[in-house]
Amino acid sequence: MNTTPASSTRYSADNRFDRATAGFTRVVVPTALGDIVAHVDLNAAALSDSATLLLHGAAGSWTTWLPLIRASHHAGSPLQNAIALDLPGWGESGSISDTASVEDMADAVAHVARTLGFARWSIFGHSLGGHLALTLAARYPERTAKVTAISATGPGALSVLRHPVRNFGTLPLLAGMLGAMRFLSSLGAAGSAFVRGLHRLQLLGPLSAPLFANRRHLDSSVIDSLAAEIRPSSFVRGAIAAARYDEMQWARVRCAVTLVRGDQDVFVSSTDDAWFASVIPHAIQQVSPRAGHFAHIESFELPHAIAGGTPVAA
Repeated sequence: MNTTPASSTRYSADNRFDRATAGFTRVVVPTALGDIVAHVDLNAAALSDSATLLLHGAAGSWTTWLPLIRASHHAGSPLQNAIALDLPGWGESGSISDTASVEDMADAVAHVARTLGFARWSIFGHSLGGHLALTLAARYPERTAKVTAISATGPGALSVLRHPVRNFGTLPLLAGMLGAMRFLSSLGAAGSAFVRGLHRLQLLGPLSAPLFANRRHLDSSVIDSLAAEIRPSSFVRGAIAAARYDEMQWARVRCAVTLVRGDQDVFVSSTDDAWFASVIPHAIQQVSPRAGHFAHIESFELPHAIAGGTPVAA
């Protein structure tokens, strides 16, 4: 039985009766990396100069955060001035270049926030978005109040992204995914069409099963969204950018940090926990039960715990 209400897990942003997103407006912000599409309440900056940035991972878009947005709203603790954006190369935002760095992406996100009228921010980031969230905190310490990184792309994943053959045994699923994305990227537009074809044949769900603790408990819209939002070329370029980044820069992070991973995450492990503890010793680490790489979607407890500021699990 699915313990998470379908209304919470469903990705669709088309429900005009959804009070959690009722004030959102689609905004296009030009940046050095091209146009970035963001969803935000345009009246929010008049009331506060602090925002909540929502940074999705390398296989998603801003809608990845709808479960958290809705759960926090229903819990009576709505996210403050949420800015849910499509990172460069994903969703409706412009393509990412081969030379774009993690620092470039962080600066582009900061530019979006400032353009929308916000001087400070708290950040939720998932996977590559968690990597980016920590980078923002390191680059903009005076503007970043806190970071919640869910399954952030950390040392284990980075070792595979840098040397996928040599470190294949570290995270074989990630190495295999990177190889698959490189192949699909080489096909151009046909690569994305191939993914959609797999979904029509009902094969994408089983292939993506390792990403989740229990795929059968997910709302069907999760896999539907995955099929629609995978960008093989952007995945490869994002992986290259992450691999080039010096993660030791995160030692400069001084704001409050919460690191969350699912207890069945195939890309982040206790080895990563130990590394983060040595580099960001003040960070709080939480393990979400019955969750894989997408704890913010799978775990019923997680959105409510984050919204309420209480631990998920020690």
